[in-house]
Amino acid sequence: MLVELAEWKGLVKGRSDSFDDLSMIMLLETGRNSFASPFLAAASDGHRYWVKCIDTCPEHAKMSIAIEYIVSGVGRLIGAPVCESSLIRIPEEMAGWPLGPGQGKLQAGLAYASRALSNAIEHRPALESRTADDNRRRQVGIYALWDWCFGSDPQWLYDLENDKSIYSHDHGLYFPTNDGSWERKRLIQCVDEPNELDEAPHGLNREAVREVAAALEKVDRDALVQILRGVPTSWPVSDDDLEALGWFLEYRAPAVAGRVRALTGGEDEPR
Repeated sequence: MLVELAEWKGLVKGRSDSFDDLSMIMLLETGRNSFASPFLAAASDGHRYWVKCIDTCPEHAKMSIAIEYIVSGVGRLIGAPVCESSLIRIPEEMAGWPLGPGQGKLQAGLAYASRALSNAIEHRPALESRTADDNRRRQVGIYALWDWCFGSDPQWLYDLENDKSIYSHDHGLYFPTNDGSWERKRLIQCVDEPNELDEAPHGLNREAVREVAAALEKVDRDALVQILRGVPTSWPVSDDDLEALGWFLEYRAPAVAGRVRALTGGEDEPR
């Protein structure tokens, strides 16, 4: 049964800025010269994270950190290989730290943090190393997440400590309009439009195809609402924006599941 946009009215409420489970304790490496200028930080849980904050994003793409947070969250719902991630609090005592040439200074508040792999390389745009580690399974989740969240700007990490195990990362340009923001009008226009990854699906694990498709079909509205409610109120995203995106994801999931099932077609299971 098709989901109506009106069914999402009022579902995303009760958001706050009260998150304190993870805090930044040290700036380790200043921002990289890229779209959102992520910087490397040590956190209160003893791990290192790549951090993106509103102030380092381009003016037209301040919503992109919400996109990062949401795509990682929904990716976990279907078992897609996304990096561990979290909100992170930048404390008041760190406000004013320089972030690098032309990137301004650190501002206190909540940001998005993606846990750093100790030894990884990035390759784009083609998927590689399908036969390494468990990538025949992991890459099924990449195909699914790309289609479901209307991916753009493909970027993949390969963990050199674990036989090039693959991760999908850097999702700030997902969702229509694929420019670091989303618009209700474009979500409505694109909700029935396939966005399949332009990569030959040869050699994918058929069991994983079935599992990911089933996970998409079982996507629970309450689980989506929980993720969307986690977006801080201080980020430049309204409840209406989030409700439209929740509808987009819920409506779209069954059709994406069908396209995921078709990935292996009638090909034989690789030996």
